[in-house]
Amino acid sequence: MRMIDLRLFLPIALIATQAAADADPPRVYAQDGPVQIAGEIETVFDWTTDRCDDEHIPDLPTRAFRGADGQISLLTNHYTARRMTGPDFDNLTVDCAALMTSTRNPDADMFSNHEWIAATWADGETVHALVHNEYQGNRYLGCDSYDYFQCWYNAITYVRSDDAGATFRHVIPAPDHLVANIPEVYAPDEGIFGAFSPSNIIERDGAYFAFIKVQTYPFGEQHVCLMRTETLGDPDSWLYWDGYGFNGHFADPYRDDLRALRATTCTPVALPEIAQLYEGITWNTELERFILVGSSSDPSRDPNPFGFYYALSEDLVNWEPRVPLLEVRLPWRASGPETTYIYPTLIDHDAPGQNFDTSGAEAYLYFTRLNFGSGHLDRDLMRVRVAIAPVQE
Repeated sequence: MRMIDLRLFLPIALIATQAAADADPPRVYAQDGPVQIAGEIETVFDWTTDRCDDEHIPDLPTRAFRGADGQISLLTNHYTARRMTGPDFDNLTVDCAALMTSTRNPDADMFSNHEWIAATWADGETVHALVHNEYQGNRYLGCDSYDYFQCWYNAITYVRSDDAGATFRHVIPAPDHLVANIPEVYAPDEGIFGAFSPSNIIERDGAYFAFIKVQTYPFGEQHVCLMRTETLGDPDSWLYWDGYGFNGHFADPYRDDLRALRATTCTPVALPEIAQLYEGITWNTELERFILVGSSSDPSRDPNPFGFYYALSEDLVNWEPRVPLLEVRLPWRASGPETTYIYPTLIDHDAPGQNFDTSGAEAYLYFTRLNFGSGHLDRDLMRVRVAIAPVQE
């Protein structure tokens, strides 16, 4: 493993310039909060040497689950899903067998086009999964521009594995596998819209929660929503937080009577505090708080570092202001084929149970490094150790 000791870069003096954000390697944001970078960056999956084919890339936040036999599965998420497996996180090997391949149905209203396994929940031999379904309209007639970003329509769907995560399939036929969407149909050449990339699933008191990112139509506003279910196997059972409780029903804009349902886009959660953090969530036993991690900046800070942030909450709805953790160059801040970083999530290797939805005094921040920017497939999965402890008064 190639390692970079981030502690060599402490303390640092951040300045509000793109040059600071473009520093390579990533830089620890020196602060006294309860979550701190505490180790060296390690390469977990190296695209150059570990890939099964060129499109074998870590293209969403990685997810992990422990099989009923104790074996670890760590996903490399793309529209052909694969995993690394082993007895523990330090002894994982690449498995080239596809967990699931995308349906690529050309009809937007079927919600089965390019499909990423985005979140999992293992229960014995059964593994439930939320799917980031990306309708790439630029591949089909109707998208006059043939532009990827102008004809991108997204939704969240459901698949399941009944063989401990070796394969996933649509156990509920499309389009009834739809979990979450905005109440608008596909609009070619109108931009990027929909419900995107759920966080990992977390369980509390018999219910299951996940964050999603939403981009509305026609204004393109982005925010984070929180959804909840008690029945993972029923995609229609997910309800979103509407500001008062989990009362919001997601609609199928092609089939539901939206006027009767009065369907609306799900309500933003803690927009000033967390902005668009959504990638990873755990309950931390040291802080007795939820820790949410994601990519962000914070204009209220001077200087304003771009990179990976975290936020704390007691109830998943009310959040303390986000705090920078690791300053990195984000893809939307790059001007060319520069090295960028994306998709942070927190995994405690020693978390009990099968699903790593809790964390303790130590965890690892996993993320993707794009070695030549967003336009290149050379992407590696990285991790760095994080220490978590209450701040001493």
